[in-house]
Amino acid sequence: MSRPRNGRRGLTLVELLTATLLAAFVVTGLVRLLDLTLDMWSKAEVRRDGVERTNTLLGLMADDLRNLHGGASGDLLVDWQPFDHDADGLADRAWPRLRLVRQVGAAAVQQLQARAAEEAAAFAAADGEAPVPTSAPDGRAPAGPLPEATGLVEVAWVLVPDDAGPDRFRGRLLRGERLFGDLGRDSLLDPALLSGGRPEDGVLDDVATGVLWLGVELATQTTVLSNGWEVGPRLADACTAWDARAADRIDPELHARNELGKGMPAFGGRPLLPRRVRLVLELEREKDIKRRTRLLDAATAVQTQLQVDDERRVPEPGSYVLIDGEWMEVLGIDPGRIRVRRGARETAAHELPAGALVHYGASVETEVPILLHEDDWRLGG
Repeated sequence: MSRPRNGRRGLTLVELLTATLLAAFVVTGLVRLLDLTLDMWSKAEVRRDGVERTNTLLGLMADDLRNLHGGASGDLLVDWQPFDHDADGLADRAWPRLRLVRQVGAAAVQQLQARAAEEAAAFAAADGEAPVPTSAPDGRAPAGPLPEATGLVEVAWVLVPDDAGPDRFRGRLLRGERLFGDLGRDSLLDPALLSGGRPEDGVLDDVATGVLWLGVELATQTTVLSNGWEVGPRLADACTAWDARAADRIDPELHARNELGKGMPAFGGRPLLPRRVRLVLELEREKDIKRRTRLLDAATAVQTQLQVDDERRVPEPGSYVLIDGEWMEVLGIDPGRIRVRRGARETAAHELPAGALVHYGASVETEVPILLHEDDWRLGG
């Protein structure tokens, strides 16, 4: 067989197949790299969005705490209400409630006054009375005495189980505010407001759904924070409940987290406020649930290695996951399984069914210094 006159020859079949195979390997690697990059980018975007939403809520709550009123009318009440999520007759989790009196500016007072006037007009119309004008003809607020430069507002933050949501173990965060001394509305600090653990419809507004966890810790005058936050019965420990007026408004028998701080002085006419407050909030959005993994097999109450269908969809070690109402700390992640510490965050370890969803959310923490706390507390007074 003679060679072509120009000295060149075509590729043999073996060479062509080899080149094709090498190209396939390169393309496959590039596709996998691209898929991994897009997956990491998607996870980062989802987490960033979740963290931003959580930060917004924590910022609003922290702003309420920073503006606590330290005068004779001030107040702060933090307690925990247990709920029976699995309807077995026993309370299995407790949700926190924060109620306080804060200072606001004139604009906020005017907005609340206008809102109160609108509600009064709506009630009057419902009762068949002549409607009360809530604004001037030009749409501005009704004429009347101008508000003070600053005012006092009652604020309530309440977390309750989200019975209307897809998972009974997630919560709804509610918030409401009321002008201090408004005789037309019940006080948000009135114990009757939360009789049965839930406020009446319309008293508070929904601000977030899909809440997995809201942690509240408070530093007393003797709490030592140099080595981090530690809740306990010692003088140097932080606490999870607070009664700024020492009026026995919190029932410690209701839940272990309703234990007040040690060494608290007697109420002397001005509210006893914490030095600092630590808030931890974890949210899980509806679209996040589609990215969660499930248990492949049922697990006993003492089993610490759980089989999952995709270990890549589990948060890093040190994080917490919620499975069938039980909190667990993630200790390690292996192919097809996770290692956990059972019964975390004061939940009881129990048998877990196959197919149970592994919940977790974007966890954001903030510490709020309370500048108006009484530095001259008389300990033991």
